[in-house]
Amino acid sequence: MSTLLYTRVNCGFRQVVEIMEVINNAFDGLLGALPCYNTIENWVKKCGLKVYETAGEPLQGVKYAQIIDESMMIGSEKLLLTLGVPAEHQGRPLNCSDVSVLDIAIAESWNGEGVGTQLKKATQKVGHNPLYVISDNASIMKKGVRCAKLNHQHDISHSLGMYLERTYKEELDFMDYIKLMTEPKVKYNMKKIAYLLPPTQRTIARFINLSGWVKWSSKMLDIYHTLQEDEQKVFSFIPANASLINELTEVTRCIERIEYICKHDGLSKETVCECRKEIGKHLLCGNVRMIRLGECIIKFIKEEALLIGTDVAVHNNSSDIIESLFGRYKARKSPNKLNGVTPYILFVPIYTRLSKNSIVQKFDFKATLEDKRMWEIDAWAKDNLSQNLMQLRSYYLRKTG
Repeated sequence: MSTLLYTRVNCGFRQVVEIMEVINNAFDGLLGALPCYNTIENWVKKCGLKVYETAGEPLQGVKYAQIIDESMMIGSEKLLLTLGVPAEHQGRPLNCSDVSVLDIAIAESWNGEGVGTQLKKATQKVGHNPLYVISDNASIMKKGVRCAKLNHQHDISHSLGMYLERTYKEELDFMDYIKLMTEPKVKYNMKKIAYLLPPTQRTIARFINLSGWVKWSSKMLDIYHTLQEDEQKVFSFIPANASLINELTEVTRCIERIEYICKHDGLSKETVCECRKEIGKHLLCGNVRMIRLGECIIKFIKEEALLIGTDVAVHNNSSDIIESLFGRYKARKSPNKLNGVTPYILFVPIYTRLSKNSIVQKFDFKATLEDKRMWEIDAWAKDNLSQNLMQLRSYYLRKTG
């Protein structure tokens, strides 16, 4: 119960104890003596280590794919995760119950050779090669997949964002509008007019997340005539850029539709045809810039479809699930950056394993806790993780005398 509470409910180990105390109070001590929060944390790590060590077993003898990505800096290190997922699209976006965490690795930085090595380690854990590997368009990921001699299926969201960036990043009207849209957030963020300010733009991967401020721009264009005079003065740049806003609205509508098709229906010859229809409807009837973007996307999806064989007719081509796992881990880990990546990372494998009720019923908690010992977690951490800088700081700055 305590392990399930921690993995399913967004709370800390101490809060798990409090929840069980409430259950005891409400049901006359139904649960009996309760474990302390340290014990629950150790149980989560033991279960996580067991799941991680046996992650390749469910994929043996079946067609599977790998998803690989590195996190942003965690302390002084980057976390590299390799997941195993079904090669055949499930008729819906991938979720945690589809995932096996095949490899966890950290380094101060990653290069193509290092990524390739980890892909090979993940493959050895299963016993046979994946049909393809899904990752973003980072050069080290591309090189890593080549080094491992595997097929590369590019993530649809990152790829479309890349083509958007190539099309618009250096365009003068686009750059001018971004600048004009940013200025009110600085000047009026604490004023009454702040309720109309645009959403914050991401510094990193900005072109993967254009839709938020494009929708804001389109809505502001529609209601501009209803604004008060002082508000119209602040946002006068919006009607002045109406043609660009309408263009970007059509572009993002097409991008979102293509992403929806690929994530919900997978990549197949049929969905490629659907995507081409959307491109023809939204982009190829537009201006020169939109046509150029549409042609690039058509070429990309046609090349991606070349990996589709007769054995698996519909591929996954989204790495959203690994981004979700990174986000979940970062939200739950210690906020102290000096800790870096600790054995708590073993929370990720058990989180994916216990995300589905039917799997929970088959998971033998008692046998797992009896099988794993704390020294095994320490040994795994010594072999796979770096020294905890917070512990090093405490050691050298501890009080003496």
